[in-house]
Amino acid sequence: MVARVGDRPSPVAAEVVPVLDPHEKHVFDGMVSQLRVQDPRFVRRVARLGKPRGRLRLIAAVLLWTLAPVCIVFGGWTGLFMAVVAVAYGAYLVNRRGGVTVQPAWWSSPNRHPEAPSF
Repeated sequence: MVARVGDRPSPVAAEVVPVLDPHEKHVFDGMVSQLRVQDPRFVRRVARLGKPRGRLRLIAAVLLWTLAPVCIVFGGWTGLFMAVVAVAYGAYLVNRRGGVTVQPAWWSSPNRHPEAPSF
């Protein structure tokens, strides 16, 4: 059978919605609960899913700011416009990240006492 151009299905033919039956959902929730109790790495990874990627945003902003002078030098007036857009979007990314403050590493304790032994 040869398909013709007019015989293509529309791009929005049907909406696909994944649905678990109640038993499968109960089994899945049990597995997740068991993993939360037994595996602290799983808990950290799941918690990280909802957090924005601050380091990636900072790297992207620095790259945009580095690209701005190159755009001005080689692009003329169009490059100047592109540089302004790049600098503005870089500033937006840094502000969305929470500023340029250095964040403590995830393994360090923020409540560390000066007299506590260091390992």
